[in-house]
Amino acid sequence: MATIPAPSITAPTAAEAAATGTTTTGSDATATTPSTTVEPFRPVDHRPYRIRILAILVLAAIVMLLTTSCTLAGASGDTIDSGAVVTPDPSTPTAPDPSAQGTMAELTDPAFVDASTRAIVTGGPIDVFDAPGGVGVLTLQQTTAFGTPRVLLVEEERDGWLKVRLPVRPNHRSGWIPAGLAEIEELDLRVHIDLEARALSVRQGDQTLLSTPVAIGTSENPTPIGTFYVTDKLETPDPGGAYGPFALGLSGYSETLTEFAGGDGQIGIHGTDDPDSIGRDASHGCIRVPNEIVEQLAALLPLGTPIHIR
Repeated sequence: MATIPAPSITAPTAAEAAATGTTTTGSDATATTPSTTVEPFRPVDHRPYRIRILAILVLAAIVMLLTTSCTLAGASGDTIDSGAVVTPDPSTPTAPDPSAQGTMAELTDPAFVDASTRAIVTGGPIDVFDAPGGVGVLTLQQTTAFGTPRVLLVEEERDGWLKVRLPVRPNHRSGWIPAGLAEIEELDLRVHIDLEARALSVRQGDQTLLSTPVAIGTSENPTPIGTFYVTDKLETPDPGGAYGPFALGLSGYSETLTEFAGGDGQIGIHGTDDPDSIGRDASHGCIRVPNEIVEQLAALLPLGTPIHIR
């Protein structure tokens, strides 16, 4: 903040002294019998203004902090540490972050599950087991490759353990984690994607909050079916680019591509720079929505929201 300079006081010259009846000695002026009464100079005290400006700046900082940490609109109970939009770090690797310690073959789960609870991982890395107290098969970091807090969809709770849907290949795998390593929250929103109708809807109970046409994968690279969930909410560096202003990373992966555009084939819901593709089979497996819709989804859906693709 710029500092306001205090005004300087200059002693009168000999001519000025003669005109006003003032004598001077050295640099100090001594009053005699002036011909006119001159009020002594009193510098303006700027401190109250500085204090007022400082108070305004402090108040503005507090408002910004509260705005950043408030819950997202429409995301019930969703706070900054469990689902806010983050900007991906370009230096962050996009290779698969889970490190397998055993086979995943025994962890096969049904393609579709009815789940509405999320687990927000509070400690990490976190080991995943094939059964409560069983054999460790996988280790997950506390955050995703994009730096998002790790959130998992809970399928079952049993004796201090949580059965969670895993964000790994192959799709539709689940494992068990200690319940003490996560916070549990109920979710009241879910997303349904109808591939045949090329349509997406957000539902809360029996109520449809939002619906939109979408673009889906082509026959060469189809959109995988099953129950997935939101793992990342990312603000893209180019709102007018191929992914639009936001992208929601999902827990599923392409079943035909193991790598795409430097990533590991993770599917997602994102905007587009080709609005004419909406309603068609046009993507490499992701779900494209209009840009104004993906902005609503980014604000509405908390991490862990179940996504049912049929």
